[in-house]
Amino acid sequence: MPAFRKEHIDALFGEIEDNYKEKPEREQLHRDAHLAIALHDAGRDIPSEIDDRVVALVDKHKP
Repeated sequence: MPAFRKEHIDALFGEIEDNYKEKPEREQLHRDAHLAIALHDAGRDIPSEIDDRVVALVDKHKP
């Protein structure tokens, strides 16, 4: 499974910023995204505790 590269990460976090810039959950989405990317790159499953919006973005932007 290929690892996230800079362009994938930039697109994912760019979408979080575009959609949640002024929303209170933005910081938690950022934290979840960092963890989800690390788990993806390690070949591990993303746990259900990760926000579903982040899981969808990881699926959308993964290499």
